[in-house]
Amino acid sequence: MPGKFYGLGVGPGDPELLTLKALRVLQQVPVIAVPVSQRGEESLAFLVARPYLRPEQEILSLFMPMSRDRNYLERAWDAAAGELIEKLKQGLDVAFLTLGDASLYSTYSYLMERIKIWLPEAEIETVPGITSFAAAAARLNLPLAKGDELLAIVPLLKNPEELTRLLPIFPNLVLMKVARQYDAIVRVLQESDRAKYAVLVSRCGQDGEYFSRNLEAGIGKKQDYLSLIIVKGAEKQ
Repeated sequence: MPGKFYGLGVGPGDPELLTLKALRVLQQVPVIAVPVSQRGEESLAFLVARPYLRPEQEILSLFMPMSRDRNYLERAWDAAAGELIEKLKQGLDVAFLTLGDASLYSTYSYLMERIKIWLPEAEIETVPGITSFAAAAARLNLPLAKGDELLAIVPLLKNPEELTRLLPIFPNLVLMKVARQYDAIVRVLQESDRAKYAVLVSRCGQDGEYFSRNLEAGIGKKQDYLSLIIVKGAEKQ
């Protein structure tokens, strides 16, 4: 009988935002799988969980490169799933750690799909976590949406001009992974008169946490990879 595979959302970075269920799973499984984007680096998700781990637990580092090359990513996901399945076939329960929530833009989803196909007899459980934007809104005492307002969660924008289509529809937006296109995103928000109703959040719940309502001040500067922008509608302020 294979072990059980858990996808474990550990929250945005603050160890105190780990859920009680995630904590229970963390402390009971023999194998903790952590994604790393470079060989030998420490996983941010692992740093969140580390205070709660037992010395005898095995830490399995899985190479999850940051790349736009889909074929390269597919090969990395295949290799990582293979390593996970090897542990599961030994009857070991494995928890794969991911920042934020395991079901939202997480590499866990690709690994889960492979395990479902390659080891269908394995039990899988996804444990939700607090998202970075939920934590950011809480830190700012800022409602993400009220009443029947619409809220859009927008991932990495290859073409920030796409925002011109979304802004008239959604009074509330969360723009994820904005660092690479930050300057262009801010310019679109300025042109739509929404920049003054937006806030930049970087590394929420972690060392170096940063908030700014002056988005223009960040133009031309390197933004942290773990950055997002919460955009509100002028009529809702």
